[in-house]
Amino acid sequence: MKCIFHGAAREVGRSCIEVQTAQGNYLLDCGVKFTHDGFAYPDKLFASSKRVDAIFLSHAHLDHSGGLPLIEHYGITCPIFCTHQTLAITRLLLKDSYKIARIKHLHAAFDKVDLKEVRKDARRVKPDKLYRFKNVLFRFLNAGHIPGSASILLDVDGKRLLYTGDFNTRTTRLMRPADYQSIAAEYGPIDCLITESTYGARELPKRPALERDFLDSVRRVVKRGGTVLVPVFAVGRAQEILILLAREQWPCPIYFDGMAKEVTRKILLHQSTHVSNKDILNEMYMKRTTLISSQQRRMLAAKTRPGIIVTTSGMLQGGPAMIYLKQLWHDPTNAVFLTGYQVPGTTGYRLLTKGSVYIDGWKTFVKCPVRKFDFSGHADTEDIKQAIKAINPRLLIIQHGEPESVDHLLAWAKQEGFDARGPAVGDAITI
Repeated sequence: MKCIFHGAAREVGRSCIEVQTAQGNYLLDCGVKFTHDGFAYPDKLFASSKRVDAIFLSHAHLDHSGGLPLIEHYGITCPIFCTHQTLAITRLLLKDSYKIARIKHLHAAFDKVDLKEVRKDARRVKPDKLYRFKNVLFRFLNAGHIPGSASILLDVDGKRLLYTGDFNTRTTRLMRPADYQSIAAEYGPIDCLITESTYGARELPKRPALERDFLDSVRRVVKRGGTVLVPVFAVGRAQEILILLAREQWPCPIYFDGMAKEVTRKILLHQSTHVSNKDILNEMYMKRTTLISSQQRRMLAAKTRPGIIVTTSGMLQGGPAMIYLKQLWHDPTNAVFLTGYQVPGTTGYRLLTKGSVYIDGWKTFVKCPVRKFDFSGHADTEDIKQAIKAINPRLLIIQHGEPESVDHLLAWAKQEGFDARGPAVGDAITI
């Protein structure tokens, strides 16, 4: 068995691992990476005609699913295995990426025909159930990251491979955690563990203190008569922030906008034993927030003082968030509260590190306060180490992280006696 890394190796984004076996070739995810002018695609995967027998999709985020239209565009027809919630949410996100691609004149793969083919080739699977496809036995196991997310366990060529995808072993307001102790106990020895390392060199703040800080900060802005802009990821973060805001009775409206509205509706409609607080989320969505249409949003921020606006996109790469920022940036009474990881090169990263964004083509230094709260759906360095110890793989592959994160975990793993690798994009590792 050989693993070839077409993306997310010493970087965050464009997750795509080709697993070559004696009887077939498979992909673990097929994502894109956000850049300042569009998307970066899996490296060399489509340079020549490839045989792909199946794709195992860990979750819906575009850095894991956004390359699926490329598969169809290049005539690679194969089943795409994923959970029910992942399919429902992926369809929404791909449709949104199609709009972005059309506006920016990106790759020709992003057309309606290719999006329809992705939907046609999808095969929905249930969590924890054992499936067989050709020479592969596989299970999708709760990853605790976002609704529908899964770690993927493959038995093939006499080897057992566990791909974590993005995972979280901490309980959040929205998700029940991944449990790698139980996975190790139930499914036995793992020959190869491929783990993400987004926060591989960092400890994340404890949730109770982080939640108090966020709510206190929102309260202070509202009290001084300002508007709080909360850019969120459409999947996971948006719903978690709504559930958190439900803890208080606010003396101002809460507005909910962008792709997050449709995603929340899908999460509420699809049953999952791994999603928590759906009753609270339903109450917020149906009764305690004002859903904003495209016709309303351009004047909303100017009319609303104080107010709380929860909207996409989480890295300010588009969506209504930039429309609101255009109305709010000049007034120090307002605030922008980023709620997750900001990939280098994105608008959110520039705002956080340089204090500026481009508005209507002009470099603009934002005058209202900007803060980042580490609401993460990922494991941090200690969580990842504990997961690795629980699985105790014969071979450890560390990916989906910036170089410093990968190197930190590599050094630790080798000290612990693991056979550990940190591949770069294009590298191949034989198991």
